[in-house]
Amino acid sequence: MKLKLLAGLLTSTLLSASSFGQEVTLQNDSLADGGTAIICPCFALNEEAAVWLTSPCDGNIVAFQIFWKSQFGGAAQTLEDSIRVYEGGVFPNPGLLKDELLGPVMTDGGLNIFQFRDENQTIPISIPVSQGEEFVVSLRFGVPNAGQLLNASVASDNDGCQPGKNSIRANGTGWINACAAGVSGDWIIRAVVDCTSSPLGAACLPDGSCADNMTEEDTINLGGLWGGQSSECATITCNGACFVPATEQCLQFDKATCDAVGGTWGGPGSVDCDMPCEADVTGEGILNLQDVFAYLDLFNTMDPAADLAAPVGVFNLQDVFAYLDLFNAGCP
Repeated sequence: MKLKLLAGLLTSTLLSASSFGQEVTLQNDSLADGGTAIICPCFALNEEAAVWLTSPCDGNIVAFQIFWKSQFGGAAQTLEDSIRVYEGGVFPNPGLLKDELLGPVMTDGGLNIFQFRDENQTIPISIPVSQGEEFVVSLRFGVPNAGQLLNASVASDNDGCQPGKNSIRANGTGWINACAAGVSGDWIIRAVVDCTSSPLGAACLPDGSCADNMTEEDTINLGGLWGGQSSECATITCNGACFVPATEQCLQFDKATCDAVGGTWGGPGSVDCDMPCEADVTGEGILNLQDVFAYLDLFNTMDPAADLAAPVGVFNLQDVFAYLDLFNAGCP
């Protein structure tokens, strides 16, 4: 990477931006309409210019804005490698790659705005971020422009380079502090975050199933447990309290496992087991003569549920006495 910035300032008129409603534009730069910017045709193939931003809310990145200008105007469009979003790392090194927009076409003349992933503008950009989350947005160059003073490139503002906000990935060096490398302003690279849309994640539902792309509110309304923003069913387990009669233990299982061990599942996220009452044959929640009559009906039809005493498979008075002991003991 050649860090030879153009010494002269350039007065530029920004391309008009689309209305983003109440969405929040995150930026480090101070460039405004009619302001001045410093062009940096100083990047080799696959090098990156990056800014460090912090989300003010739980929401989604829905657009990117990058100031792209040449010294005299009229430069040809270029197909760059990607616009990348990284997790916040330890400056100047970003964390893991969160997402990327491949093949952005850059147009000379001011602020380039990207809201869609495809040329047909049918797939909107939507990258989840959390309140207070630091993330990094970079432009990775697919067309080198180092030393090409007539070419368009990314630019910075002209009122100083803020520490900890601008970095560069230079070939042969790795990530470096843009300010220390000689960049005199903040890169004009921005992200638009939609704070009005509810974040999405995986939902563990009462029937034991899991559904992706659910809001927390919708999950609660369905009686489920939300896995958190950006969570996915593929990476979470929907556990809950499972009472296992064979061992009289209350364990944490998913519903399928609980069913397999003959347990009673309390639902996703539950901690305490509702102890089943074997004497409540009618399932009404109270013990009375109706339960006794219901048990005797099971006994007379030799239903396995009435076989309560050894030997297994033999129905006799010992089974009846065992039921009466349960009845007299009452429910937990």
